[in-house]
Amino acid sequence: MINETLNSKLMKFKPFFQDLKKDNHFYRLGKPFETSQKKYFYDTGTGKIFQINENVYVVLSCLFDCDDFDSLLELDMEEDTLESALQEIKECIDEEHILLAPPVTCFSGPHVSALENYLQYNMNQLTLEVTERCNLRCKYCIYQDSHNDFHGYNNRDMTFETAKKAIDYTYPRVEEEFFLAFYGGEPLLNFKLIKQCVEYAEKLVVDKKLGFSMTTNAVLVTKEIAEYLVEHNFVVLVSLDGPEEIHDENRVFQDGSGSFKHVMRGIKHLVEAKEKNHSKDESGDTLYFSLVASGPNLVEKYNKIQDFFDNTEWLPKPVTVNASYVSYGRTAEEYLEPTSLEDKSYREDKSIDPLFSWSVENQRDANTDKKLFSNGQMRKFLHMIHRRDIRPLPMENYYFNGCCVPGSRRLHVNVDGNFLPCERVGSVPFLGNVDSGFNMKAIQNHYVNNFMEKSVEYCNNCWAVHLCTSCYIDCFDEEKVDLSYRHSGCRYIRYLLDQSLSLYHEILEHDPESLMELNEIIAK
Repeated sequence: MINETLNSKLMKFKPFFQDLKKDNHFYRLGKPFETSQKKYFYDTGTGKIFQINENVYVVLSCLFDCDDFDSLLELDMEEDTLESALQEIKECIDEEHILLAPPVTCFSGPHVSALENYLQYNMNQLTLEVTERCNLRCKYCIYQDSHNDFHGYNNRDMTFETAKKAIDYTYPRVEEEFFLAFYGGEPLLNFKLIKQCVEYAEKLVVDKKLGFSMTTNAVLVTKEIAEYLVEHNFVVLVSLDGPEEIHDENRVFQDGSGSFKHVMRGIKHLVEAKEKNHSKDESGDTLYFSLVASGPNLVEKYNKIQDFFDNTEWLPKPVTVNASYVSYGRTAEEYLEPTSLEDKSYREDKSIDPLFSWSVENQRDANTDKKLFSNGQMRKFLHMIHRRDIRPLPMENYYFNGCCVPGSRRLHVNVDGNFLPCERVGSVPFLGNVDSGFNMKAIQNHYVNNFMEKSVEYCNNCWAVHLCTSCYIDCFDEEKVDLSYRHSGCRYIRYLLDQSLSLYHEILEHDPESLMELNEIIAK
Protein backbone atom coordinates (compact mmCIF):
# COMPACT_ATOMS: atom_id res chain seq x y z
CA MET A 1 0.00 0.00 0.00
CA ILE A 2 1.25 3.49 -0.82
CA ASN A 3 2.30 5.74 2.03
CA GLU A 4 -0.38 8.04 3.39
CA THR A 5 1.67 11.03 2.26
CA LEU A 6 0.46 11.70 -1.25
CA ASN A 7 3.25 10.73 -3.60
CA SER A 8 4.18 13.49 -6.01
CA LYS A 9 4.84 11.03 -8.84
CA LEU A 10 1.30 9.77 -8.64
CA MET A 11 -0.36 13.09 -7.89
CA LYS A 12 0.89 14.49 -11.19
CA PHE A 13 -1.72 12.24 -12.83
CA LYS A 14 -4.59 13.50 -10.69
CA PRO A 15 -5.44 16.70 -12.63
CA PHE A 16 -5.42 14.72 -15.88
CA PHE A 17 -7.84 12.09 -14.58
CA GLN A 18 -10.01 14.61 -12.76
CA ASP A 19 -10.39 16.43 -16.06
CA LEU A 20 -11.66 13.19 -17.61
CA LYS A 21 -14.18 12.83 -14.83
CA LYS A 22 -15.18 16.51 -14.87
CA ASP A 23 -18.27 16.98 -12.72
CA ASN A 24 -19.58 13.53 -13.53
CA HIS A 25 -18.44 9.97 -12.78
CA PHE A 26 -15.54 7.78 -13.86
CA TYR A 27 -17.80 4.76 -14.21
CA ARG A 28 -19.79 6.26 -17.09
CA LEU A 29 -16.66 6.22 -19.27
CA GLY A 30 -16.20 2.48 -19.68
CA LYS A 31 -16.30 -1.00 -18.23
CA PRO A 32 -13.43 -3.31 -17.19
CA PHE A 33 -14.36 -7.00 -17.57
CA GLU A 34 -12.61 -10.35 -17.70
CA THR A 35 -12.74 -13.85 -19.08
CA SER A 36 -11.28 -16.93 -17.44
CA GLN A 37 -7.86 -16.05 -18.82
CA LYS A 38 -7.67 -12.39 -19.82
CA LYS A 39 -8.64 -8.87 -18.81
CA TYR A 40 -10.36 -6.32 -21.05
CA PHE A 41 -11.71 -2.79 -21.12
CA TYR A 42 -14.77 -1.55 -23.03
CA ASP A 43 -14.72 2.18 -23.82
CA THR A 44 -18.11 3.88 -23.78
CA GLY A 45 -17.26 6.73 -26.16
CA THR A 46 -15.65 4.83 -29.03
CA GLY A 47 -16.99 1.32 -28.54
CA LYS A 48 -13.43 -0.01 -28.68
CA ILE A 49 -12.40 -2.99 -26.56
CA PHE A 50 -8.81 -3.49 -25.43
CA GLN A 51 -7.04 -6.39 -23.85
CA ILE A 52 -5.25 -5.02 -20.79
CA ASN A 53 -2.79 -6.33 -18.23
CA GLU A 54 -3.61 -7.15 -14.63
CA ASN A 55 -2.29 -3.87 -13.20
CA VAL A 56 -4.24 -1.68 -15.61
CA TYR A 57 -7.34 -3.76 -14.88
CA VAL A 58 -6.94 -3.24 -11.12
CA VAL A 59 -6.44 0.51 -11.53
CA LEU A 60 -9.43 0.98 -13.84
CA SER A 61 -11.62 -1.20 -11.65
CA CYS A 62 -10.67 0.86 -8.63
CA LEU A 63 -11.39 4.14 -10.41
CA PHE A 64 -14.79 2.99 -11.62
CA ASP A 65 -15.84 1.23 -8.42
CA CYS A 66 -14.76 3.97 -6.04
CA ASP A 67 -15.25 6.90 -8.43
CA ASP A 68 -12.36 8.71 -6.79
CA PHE A 69 -8.73 9.08 -7.92
CA ASP A 70 -7.41 9.13 -4.35
CA SER A 71 -8.81 5.62 -3.84
CA LEU A 72 -5.85 4.38 -5.90
CA LEU A 73 -3.60 5.21 -2.98
CA GLU A 74 -5.29 2.47 -0.98
CA LEU A 75 -4.40 -0.25 -3.46
CA ASP A 76 -2.02 -3.00 -2.45
CA MET A 77 0.35 -2.03 -5.26
CA GLU A 78 3.92 -0.75 -5.46
CA GLU A 79 4.32 2.93 -6.36
CA ASP A 80 6.28 2.22 -9.52
CA THR A 81 3.76 -0.38 -10.66
CA LEU A 82 0.85 1.98 -10.09
CA GLU A 83 2.67 4.82 -11.83
CA SER A 84 3.40 2.57 -14.81
CA ALA A 85 -0.26 1.52 -15.07
CA LEU A 86 -1.45 5.13 -14.93
CA GLN A 87 1.09 6.13 -17.59
CA GLU A 88 -0.09 3.28 -19.83
CA ILE A 89 -3.71 4.38 -19.45
CA LYS A 90 -2.78 8.00 -20.20
CA GLU A 91 -0.89 7.04 -23.34
CA CYS A 92 -3.82 4.96 -24.56
CA ILE A 93 -6.16 7.89 -23.93
CA ASP A 94 -3.91 10.15 -26.03
CA GLU A 95 -3.51 7.62 -28.84
CA GLU A 96 -6.92 5.93 -28.95
CA HIS A 97 -9.15 8.77 -27.66
CA ILE A 98 -10.76 6.60 -25.00
CA LEU A 99 -12.33 7.69 -21.69
CA LEU A 100 -13.59 10.80 -23.45
CA ALA A 101 -17.31 10.05 -23.92
CA PRO A 102 -19.17 13.37 -24.01
CA PRO A 103 -21.99 13.89 -21.49
CA VAL A 104 -25.49 12.74 -22.44
CA THR A 105 -27.63 15.85 -22.76
CA CYS A 106 -30.16 14.67 -25.35
CA PHE A 107 -30.93 11.81 -27.73
CA SER A 108 -30.65 11.75 -31.51
CA GLY A 109 -32.22 9.65 -34.23
CA PRO A 110 -35.47 9.41 -36.18
CA HIS A 111 -37.54 10.00 -33.04
CA VAL A 112 -36.25 13.58 -33.17
CA SER A 113 -35.42 14.18 -36.83
CA ALA A 114 -37.94 12.10 -38.76
CA LEU A 115 -40.81 11.05 -36.49
CA GLU A 116 -43.66 12.02 -38.82
CA ASN A 117 -41.83 10.61 -41.83
CA TYR A 118 -41.33 7.25 -40.12
CA LEU A 119 -44.99 7.02 -39.14
CA GLN A 120 -46.08 8.06 -42.62
CA TYR A 121 -43.79 5.88 -44.74
CA ASN A 122 -41.85 3.40 -42.62
CA MET A 123 -44.38 1.18 -40.87
CA ASN A 124 -43.79 -2.56 -40.87
CA GLN A 125 -45.94 -4.74 -38.59
CA LEU A 126 -49.53 -4.38 -37.44
CA THR A 127 -50.59 -6.52 -34.47
CA LEU A 128 -54.30 -6.92 -33.85
CA GLU A 129 -55.54 -7.90 -30.40
CA VAL A 130 -58.46 -9.86 -31.84
CA THR A 131 -59.83 -10.89 -28.44
CA GLU A 132 -59.35 -10.41 -24.72
CA ARG A 133 -60.80 -13.87 -24.06
CA CYS A 134 -58.63 -16.85 -23.18
CA ASN A 135 -59.37 -20.55 -22.79
CA LEU A 136 -56.55 -21.02 -20.26
CA ARG A 137 -55.82 -19.51 -16.87
CA CYS A 138 -52.04 -19.70 -16.69
CA LYS A 139 -51.01 -19.02 -13.12
CA TYR A 140 -48.40 -16.40 -14.01
CA CYS A 141 -50.31 -14.73 -16.86
CA ILE A 142 -49.90 -10.96 -17.07
CA TYR A 143 -53.63 -10.62 -17.79
CA GLN A 144 -54.59 -11.82 -14.32
CA ASP A 145 -56.47 -9.30 -12.20
CA SER A 146 -53.64 -9.49 -9.68
CA HIS A 147 -51.14 -8.10 -12.20
CA ASN A 148 -50.86 -4.34 -11.80
CA ASP A 149 -50.08 -3.40 -15.37
CA PHE A 150 -52.50 -5.28 -17.66
CA HIS A 151 -56.24 -5.68 -18.01
CA GLY A 152 -57.81 -8.76 -16.48
CA TYR A 153 -59.65 -11.50 -18.38
CA ASN A 154 -62.53 -10.06 -20.39
CA ASN A 155 -65.02 -11.34 -22.95
CA ARG A 156 -64.51 -8.63 -25.52
CA ASP A 157 -63.60 -9.31 -29.16
CA MET A 158 -62.33 -6.96 -31.83
CA THR A 159 -64.82 -6.32 -34.61
CA PHE A 160 -63.98 -6.65 -38.29
CA GLU A 161 -64.84 -2.96 -38.68
CA THR A 162 -62.07 -2.05 -36.21
CA ALA A 163 -59.61 -4.51 -37.76
CA LYS A 164 -60.35 -3.23 -41.27
CA LYS A 165 -59.79 0.37 -40.19
CA ALA A 166 -56.44 -0.62 -38.67
CA ILE A 167 -55.35 -2.44 -41.83
CA ASP A 168 -56.52 0.39 -44.07
CA TYR A 169 -54.65 2.92 -41.96
CA THR A 170 -51.41 0.94 -41.81
CA TYR A 171 -51.08 -0.45 -45.33
CA PRO A 172 -50.46 2.86 -47.18
CA ARG A 173 -47.68 3.61 -44.69
CA VAL A 174 -45.79 0.38 -45.41
CA GLU A 175 -42.86 0.63 -47.80
CA GLU A 176 -42.01 -2.92 -48.93
CA GLU A 177 -43.19 -5.52 -46.39
CA PHE A 178 -46.46 -5.69 -44.49
CA PHE A 179 -46.68 -8.15 -41.60
CA LEU A 180 -50.06 -8.70 -40.01
CA ALA A 181 -49.96 -10.38 -36.59
CA PHE A 182 -52.80 -11.72 -34.43
CA TYR A 183 -52.72 -11.61 -30.65
CA GLY A 184 -54.98 -12.14 -27.63
CA GLY A 185 -56.07 -13.42 -25.16
CA GLU A 186 -56.12 -16.55 -27.24
CA PRO A 187 -56.55 -15.36 -30.84
CA LEU A 188 -58.03 -18.64 -32.09
CA LEU A 189 -61.12 -17.90 -30.00
CA ASN A 190 -61.83 -15.32 -32.70
CA PHE A 191 -60.59 -17.36 -35.66
CA LYS A 192 -63.48 -16.06 -37.76
CA LEU A 193 -62.02 -12.55 -37.55
CA ILE A 194 -58.53 -13.82 -38.35
CA LYS A 195 -59.81 -15.41 -41.56
CA GLN A 196 -61.68 -12.23 -42.48
CA CYS A 197 -58.51 -10.18 -41.98
CA VAL A 198 -56.38 -12.60 -44.00
CA GLU A 199 -58.85 -12.60 -46.87
CA TYR A 200 -59.08 -8.81 -46.81
CA ALA A 201 -55.31 -8.29 -46.60
CA GLU A 202 -54.57 -10.72 -49.42
CA LYS A 203 -56.91 -8.80 -51.71
CA LEU A 204 -55.57 -5.44 -50.60
CA VAL A 205 -51.83 -6.11 -50.66
CA VAL A 206 -50.88 -6.68 -54.28
CA ASP A 207 -47.63 -4.73 -54.67
CA LYS A 208 -45.80 -5.54 -51.43
CA LYS A 209 -44.67 -8.59 -49.51
CA LEU A 210 -47.37 -9.81 -47.13
CA GLY A 211 -46.82 -12.04 -44.11
CA PHE A 212 -48.94 -13.29 -41.20
CA SER A 213 -48.08 -14.38 -37.68
CA MET A 214 -49.89 -15.43 -34.54
CA THR A 215 -49.13 -16.05 -30.89
CA THR A 216 -51.21 -18.95 -29.56
CA ASN A 217 -51.38 -21.59 -26.84
CA ALA A 218 -52.22 -24.09 -29.65
CA VAL A 219 -54.98 -25.78 -27.63
CA LEU A 220 -57.56 -24.98 -30.31
CA VAL A 221 -55.36 -25.87 -33.29
CA THR A 222 -57.16 -28.55 -35.28
CA LYS A 223 -55.97 -30.26 -38.44
CA GLU A 224 -58.06 -27.83 -40.50
CA ILE A 225 -56.79 -24.75 -38.69
CA ALA A 226 -53.18 -25.95 -38.99
CA GLU A 227 -53.59 -26.49 -42.73
CA TYR A 228 -55.11 -23.01 -43.06
CA LEU A 229 -52.21 -21.39 -41.21
CA VAL A 230 -49.63 -23.23 -43.28
CA GLU A 231 -51.50 -22.53 -46.52
CA HIS A 232 -51.30 -18.80 -45.74
CA ASN A 233 -47.66 -18.97 -44.62
CA PHE A 234 -48.27 -18.03 -40.99
CA VAL A 235 -45.36 -17.78 -38.59
CA VAL A 236 -46.71 -19.29 -35.38
CA LEU A 237 -45.35 -18.69 -31.87
CA VAL A 238 -46.65 -21.38 -29.51
CA SER A 239 -46.61 -21.07 -25.72
CA LEU A 240 -44.96 -24.24 -24.40
CA ASP A 241 -43.07 -24.54 -21.12
CA GLY A 242 -41.35 -27.86 -21.81
CA PRO A 243 -42.30 -31.41 -20.76
CA GLU A 244 -45.69 -32.22 -19.27
CA GLU A 245 -44.70 -32.06 -15.60
CA ILE A 246 -43.27 -28.56 -16.04
CA HIS A 247 -45.78 -27.19 -18.53
CA ASP A 248 -48.77 -28.27 -16.43
CA GLU A 249 -47.47 -26.56 -13.30
CA ASN A 250 -48.78 -23.24 -14.63
CA ARG A 251 -50.45 -23.54 -18.03
CA VAL A 252 -53.83 -24.80 -16.90
CA PHE A 253 -57.51 -24.58 -17.79
CA GLN A 254 -60.03 -22.79 -15.60
CA ASP A 255 -60.66 -26.02 -13.67
CA GLY A 256 -56.93 -26.31 -12.87
CA SER A 257 -56.24 -29.24 -15.20
CA GLY A 258 -53.12 -29.19 -17.32
CA SER A 259 -53.09 -28.21 -20.99
CA PHE A 260 -49.95 -30.06 -22.15
CA LYS A 261 -51.60 -32.89 -24.09
CA HIS A 262 -53.91 -30.44 -25.86
CA VAL A 263 -51.00 -28.13 -26.73
CA MET A 264 -48.86 -30.96 -28.08
CA ARG A 265 -51.75 -32.20 -30.21
CA GLY A 266 -52.05 -28.71 -31.73
CA ILE A 267 -48.31 -28.48 -32.33
CA LYS A 268 -48.33 -31.87 -34.05
CA HIS A 269 -51.08 -30.71 -36.37
CA LEU A 270 -48.92 -27.70 -37.29
CA VAL A 271 -45.84 -29.84 -37.91
CA GLU A 272 -47.74 -32.33 -40.04
CA ALA A 273 -49.42 -29.58 -42.04
CA LYS A 274 -46.04 -27.97 -42.69
CA GLU A 275 -44.57 -31.28 -43.85
CA LYS A 276 -47.57 -31.88 -46.11
CA ASN A 277 -47.26 -28.43 -47.68
CA HIS A 278 -43.48 -28.19 -47.60
CA SER A 279 -43.13 -27.43 -51.29
CA LYS A 280 -45.36 -24.37 -50.95
CA ASP A 281 -43.19 -22.66 -48.34
CA GLU A 282 -39.67 -21.48 -49.01
CA SER A 283 -39.50 -18.94 -46.21
CA GLY A 284 -37.70 -21.09 -43.64
CA ASP A 285 -38.74 -21.68 -40.04
CA THR A 286 -42.36 -20.87 -39.27
CA LEU A 287 -42.83 -22.53 -35.86
CA TYR A 288 -41.36 -21.01 -32.72
CA PHE A 289 -41.94 -21.50 -29.01
CA SER A 290 -42.40 -19.18 -26.04
CA LEU A 291 -41.39 -20.54 -22.64
CA VAL A 292 -41.85 -19.07 -19.17
CA ALA A 293 -39.67 -20.46 -16.39
CA SER A 294 -40.70 -20.30 -12.76
CA GLY A 295 -39.92 -21.87 -9.42
CA PRO A 296 -36.79 -22.24 -7.29
CA ASN A 297 -35.32 -25.28 -9.08
CA LEU A 298 -34.67 -23.68 -12.45
CA VAL A 299 -31.41 -25.47 -13.30
CA GLU A 300 -33.11 -28.85 -12.88
CA LYS A 301 -36.00 -27.64 -15.01
CA TYR A 302 -33.70 -26.33 -17.76
CA ASN A 303 -32.07 -29.75 -17.99
CA LYS A 304 -35.46 -31.44 -18.31
CA ILE A 305 -36.62 -28.86 -20.87
CA GLN A 306 -33.49 -29.45 -22.92
CA ASP A 307 -34.01 -33.23 -22.83
CA PHE A 308 -37.60 -32.69 -23.91
CA PHE A 309 -36.68 -30.65 -26.98
CA ASP A 310 -33.77 -32.98 -27.83
CA ASN A 311 -35.79 -36.18 -27.57
CA THR A 312 -39.16 -35.20 -29.00
CA GLU A 313 -38.13 -36.42 -32.41
CA TRP A 314 -41.00 -35.03 -34.44
CA LEU A 315 -40.35 -31.43 -33.34
CA PRO A 316 -38.36 -29.39 -35.89
CA LYS A 317 -34.62 -29.18 -35.22
CA PRO A 318 -33.15 -26.94 -34.11
CA VAL A 319 -36.03 -25.45 -32.15
CA THR A 320 -36.18 -21.71 -31.61
CA VAL A 321 -37.37 -20.77 -28.13
CA ASN A 322 -38.00 -17.42 -26.54
CA ALA A 323 -37.53 -18.09 -22.83
CA SER A 324 -38.51 -15.58 -20.17
CA TYR A 325 -39.26 -15.30 -16.48
CA VAL A 326 -42.51 -14.56 -14.69
CA SER A 327 -43.52 -10.90 -14.80
CA TYR A 328 -44.82 -9.58 -11.49
CA GLY A 329 -45.75 -6.17 -12.81
CA ARG A 330 -44.26 -2.77 -12.29
CA THR A 331 -42.51 -1.93 -9.06
CA ALA A 332 -41.31 1.60 -8.40
CA GLU A 333 -37.91 1.85 -6.77
CA GLU A 334 -35.16 4.36 -6.10
CA TYR A 335 -32.28 4.63 -8.52
CA LEU A 336 -29.11 2.93 -7.28
CA GLU A 337 -25.79 4.42 -8.31
CA PRO A 338 -23.54 1.83 -10.01
CA THR A 339 -21.04 2.32 -7.21
CA SER A 340 -23.52 1.51 -4.45
CA LEU A 341 -23.03 -1.59 -2.34
CA GLU A 342 -26.44 -2.89 -3.46
CA ASP A 343 -25.52 -2.55 -7.13
CA LYS A 344 -22.13 -4.19 -6.63
CA SER A 345 -23.78 -7.09 -4.84
CA TYR A 346 -26.25 -7.43 -7.69
CA ARG A 347 -23.48 -7.50 -10.33
CA GLU A 348 -21.66 -10.28 -8.51
CA ASP A 349 -24.75 -12.48 -8.10
CA LYS A 350 -24.59 -15.23 -10.74
CA SER A 351 -28.16 -16.26 -9.94
CA ILE A 352 -29.64 -13.03 -11.32
CA ASP A 353 -30.19 -14.70 -14.69
CA PRO A 354 -30.04 -18.46 -14.13
CA LEU A 355 -30.81 -19.21 -17.79
CA PHE A 356 -27.79 -17.22 -18.94
CA SER A 357 -25.54 -19.00 -16.43
CA TRP A 358 -26.98 -22.39 -17.36
CA SER A 359 -26.48 -21.68 -21.05
CA VAL A 360 -22.83 -20.73 -20.55
CA GLU A 361 -22.16 -23.86 -18.52
CA ASN A 362 -23.88 -26.12 -21.07
CA GLN A 363 -22.58 -24.68 -24.33
CA ARG A 364 -22.72 -27.04 -27.28
CA ASP A 365 -20.68 -27.31 -30.43
CA ALA A 366 -21.76 -24.66 -32.91
CA ASN A 367 -22.15 -27.25 -35.67
CA THR A 368 -24.52 -29.65 -33.89
CA ASP A 369 -28.17 -29.81 -34.93
CA LYS A 370 -29.27 -30.15 -31.32
CA LYS A 371 -28.78 -26.63 -30.07
CA LEU A 372 -29.55 -25.47 -26.56
CA PHE A 373 -33.16 -24.34 -26.41
CA SER A 374 -31.76 -20.99 -25.23
CA ASN A 375 -29.41 -20.68 -28.20
CA GLY A 376 -31.47 -18.02 -29.96
CA GLN A 377 -31.42 -15.74 -26.95
CA MET A 378 -27.72 -16.26 -26.33
CA ARG A 379 -27.04 -15.28 -29.95
CA LYS A 380 -29.01 -12.08 -29.35
CA PHE A 381 -26.87 -11.21 -26.34
CA LEU A 382 -23.67 -11.90 -28.27
CA HIS A 383 -24.97 -9.95 -31.25
CA MET A 384 -25.37 -6.86 -29.07
CA ILE A 385 -21.60 -6.91 -28.55
CA HIS A 386 -20.74 -8.06 -32.08
CA ARG A 387 -22.68 -5.32 -33.87
CA ARG A 388 -21.77 -2.42 -31.58
CA ASP A 389 -20.65 0.84 -33.13
CA ILE A 390 -16.86 1.25 -33.10
CA ARG A 391 -15.45 4.69 -33.93
CA PRO A 392 -11.94 6.18 -33.96
CA LEU A 393 -13.21 9.15 -31.93
CA PRO A 394 -15.92 9.29 -29.24
CA MET A 395 -19.44 9.27 -30.64
CA GLU A 396 -21.15 12.62 -30.30
CA ASN A 397 -24.71 11.33 -30.60
CA TYR A 398 -26.68 9.14 -28.23
CA TYR A 399 -29.81 7.32 -29.36
CA PHE A 400 -33.03 6.28 -27.64
CA ASN A 401 -31.52 3.12 -26.12
CA GLY A 402 -33.49 0.18 -27.51
CA CYS A 403 -36.66 2.22 -28.09
CA CYS A 404 -38.38 1.82 -31.42
CA VAL A 405 -39.93 4.77 -33.18
CA PRO A 406 -43.31 4.21 -31.45
CA GLY A 407 -45.89 2.93 -33.92
CA SER A 408 -43.42 2.53 -36.77
CA ARG A 409 -41.73 -0.86 -36.76
CA ARG A 410 -44.55 -2.44 -34.77
CA LEU A 411 -48.00 -1.03 -34.08
CA HIS A 412 -50.35 -2.82 -31.67
CA VAL A 413 -54.08 -2.17 -31.87
CA ASN A 414 -56.21 -3.32 -28.94
CA VAL A 415 -59.82 -4.54 -29.15
CA ASP A 416 -61.09 -0.98 -28.83
CA GLY A 417 -58.96 0.23 -31.73
CA ASN A 418 -56.46 2.18 -29.64
CA PHE A 419 -52.83 2.32 -30.79
CA LEU A 420 -49.98 1.09 -28.55
CA PRO A 421 -46.23 0.75 -29.30
CA CYS A 422 -46.41 -3.06 -29.14
CA GLU A 423 -48.17 -5.96 -27.43
CA ARG A 424 -45.61 -6.13 -24.63
CA VAL A 425 -46.37 -2.80 -22.98
CA GLY A 426 -48.98 -2.48 -20.28
CA SER A 427 -50.50 0.81 -19.16
CA VAL A 428 -48.97 3.51 -21.34
CA PRO A 429 -50.32 6.58 -23.14
CA PHE A 430 -52.07 5.69 -26.40
CA LEU A 431 -50.48 6.66 -29.71
CA GLY A 432 -53.86 7.29 -31.33
CA ASN A 433 -56.73 5.14 -32.60
CA VAL A 434 -58.23 3.69 -35.77
CA ASP A 435 -60.70 6.56 -36.17
CA SER A 436 -58.42 9.56 -35.81
CA GLY A 437 -55.04 8.01 -36.62
CA PHE A 438 -51.78 8.85 -34.88
CA ASN A 439 -51.89 11.55 -32.23
CA MET A 440 -48.62 13.18 -33.22
CA LYS A 441 -48.76 15.73 -30.41
CA ALA A 442 -49.14 13.00 -27.76
CA ILE A 443 -46.40 10.84 -29.29
CA GLN A 444 -44.02 13.79 -29.49
CA ASN A 445 -44.83 14.84 -25.95
CA HIS A 446 -44.76 11.46 -24.16
CA TYR A 447 -42.44 9.26 -26.20
CA VAL A 448 -39.89 11.83 -27.36
CA ASN A 449 -39.68 15.02 -25.31
CA ASN A 450 -40.73 13.85 -21.84
CA PHE A 451 -39.05 10.45 -22.18
CA MET A 452 -35.78 12.09 -23.25
CA GLU A 453 -35.94 14.72 -20.52
CA LYS A 454 -36.38 12.07 -17.82
CA SER A 455 -33.96 9.51 -19.26
CA VAL A 456 -30.81 11.54 -19.89
CA GLU A 457 -30.31 12.07 -16.14
CA TYR A 458 -29.75 8.32 -15.71
CA CYS A 459 -28.28 7.49 -19.11
CA ASN A 460 -25.58 10.08 -18.50
CA ASN A 461 -24.33 7.96 -15.58
CA CYS A 462 -24.27 4.69 -17.49
CA TRP A 463 -21.35 2.97 -19.26
CA ALA A 464 -23.84 0.89 -21.31
CA VAL A 465 -25.61 3.82 -22.95
CA HIS A 466 -24.49 2.86 -26.50
CA LEU A 467 -25.24 -0.85 -26.00
CA CYS A 468 -28.51 -0.50 -24.11
CA THR A 469 -31.60 -2.44 -25.22
CA SER A 470 -34.00 -0.80 -22.78
CA CYS A 471 -37.25 0.24 -24.46
CA TYR A 472 -40.52 1.92 -23.51
CA ILE A 473 -41.65 -1.04 -21.40
CA ASP A 474 -41.81 -0.12 -17.70
CA CYS A 475 -41.21 3.57 -18.39
CA PHE A 476 -44.77 4.90 -18.10
CA ASP A 477 -47.95 4.84 -16.16
CA GLU A 478 -51.20 5.48 -18.05
CA GLU A 479 -50.58 9.19 -18.41
CA LYS A 480 -46.90 10.05 -18.18
CA VAL A 481 -43.27 8.97 -18.04
CA ASP A 482 -42.32 7.39 -14.72
CA LEU A 483 -38.80 5.96 -14.79
CA SER A 484 -39.00 4.67 -11.22
CA TYR A 485 -40.48 1.55 -12.84
CA ARG A 486 -37.43 1.18 -15.10
CA HIS A 487 -34.57 1.30 -12.63
CA SER A 488 -34.57 -2.42 -11.92
CA GLY A 489 -34.62 -3.11 -15.65
CA CYS A 490 -31.62 -0.83 -16.24
CA ARG A 491 -29.64 -2.67 -13.60
CA TYR A 492 -30.57 -6.01 -15.18
CA ILE A 493 -29.55 -4.88 -18.68
CA ARG A 494 -26.17 -3.68 -17.39
CA TYR A 495 -25.75 -7.07 -15.76
CA LEU A 496 -26.56 -8.91 -18.99
CA LEU A 497 -24.25 -6.70 -21.04
CA ASP A 498 -21.43 -7.25 -18.57
CA GLN A 499 -21.96 -11.02 -18.77
CA SER A 500 -22.24 -10.85 -22.57
CA LEU A 501 -18.98 -8.94 -22.92
CA SER A 502 -17.21 -11.67 -20.97
CA LEU A 503 -18.90 -14.52 -22.85
CA TYR A 504 -18.24 -12.98 -26.26
CA HIS A 505 -14.54 -12.60 -25.56
CA GLU A 506 -14.31 -16.05 -23.97
CA ILE A 507 -15.58 -17.43 -27.29
CA LEU A 508 -13.33 -15.08 -29.23
CA GLU A 509 -10.31 -16.49 -27.43
CA HIS A 510 -11.14 -20.15 -28.06
CA ASP A 511 -13.51 -20.45 -31.02
CA PRO A 512 -13.63 -17.19 -33.00
CA GLU A 513 -15.05 -18.87 -36.11
CA SER A 514 -18.29 -19.65 -34.29
CA LEU A 515 -18.94 -15.92 -33.91
CA MET A 516 -19.09 -15.46 -37.68
CA GLU A 517 -22.70 -16.63 -37.73
CA LEU A 518 -23.55 -13.41 -35.90
CA ASN A 519 -22.89 -11.56 -39.15
CA GLU A 520 -26.04 -13.17 -40.55
CA ILE A 521 -28.32 -11.73 -37.87
CA ILE A 522 -30.32 -8.70 -38.94
CA ALA A 523 -31.08 -6.39 -36.02
CA LYS A 524 -34.75 -5.41 -35.83
